[in-house]
Amino acid sequence: MSSSHQICVFSSPAELALSLTQLLVHESQGTCSFRLALSGGSLVQLLSRELPKTAGLNTAGWKVAFCDERLVPFSDPESTYGEYKRQLVPLGLLSESQFVTIDPALPVEEAAVDYTKKVRELFPGDDHPVFDLVILGIGPDGHTASLFPGHPLLQVTDKVVAPISDSPKPPPQRVTLTLPVINAAKTVVFVATGEGKAAVLKRILQEEESDPLPAARVSPVHGKLLWFLDEPAARELTCPVEKHSVL
Repeated sequence: MSSSHQICVFSSPAELALSLTQLLVHESQGTCSFRLALSGGSLVQLLSRELPKTAGLNTAGWKVAFCDERLVPFSDPESTYGEYKRQLVPLGLLSESQFVTIDPALPVEEAAVDYTKKVRELFPGDDHPVFDLVILGIGPDGHTASLFPGHPLLQVTDKVVAPISDSPKPPPQRVTLTLPVINAAKTVVFVATGEGKAAVLKRILQEEESDPLPAARVSPVHGKLLWFLDEPAARELTCPVEKHSVL
């Protein structure tokens, strides 16, 4: 776990959501190109609900990739891009062309190669992708993106995007950003809410383990690491945290 991480605890999910959108405004200001990697799940609803209400937000220069994606048609509810297309795109803040999407018709290994090419195109002239902001979730088992405990993908260092065909969480076929790419980002923020995440957050943020959970392996090399938690998620933490109230 990075020694430079910042743990922000909010009294409600609504306050967390407001601060997350304010972070997006802050991180994307003053740049004509803002490259963002998003997760799915509850983050889709959060952003779809809060971004239209966010003052000072200019998304014109945004390009949005995904921390991981399920190899299913975009019409499938399991598709992360599909959910953003259904919930966020109709609001007019981002167009379909601003999203970097997989080709779900390809076999998983080829889909990872294809997505690597598309992600690299966001960073012309750069040897390695350096996202401006990566927003991650965390599972009760400590997985993040599609990087699962004990999985060989945790050791991959030579790929931007890796395929996984044996995900312990269905659907089994996915592609995921690798740890080196996540750790190269300028800012990484974990978003976790609910008491169901409390035990794993205590392990990650307070305990040293010989075989760290995937989320505990996120430690930006040159960037900053933020944890945005609500009070139920942070209930078992005894380490120093910053309490925030923004509403």
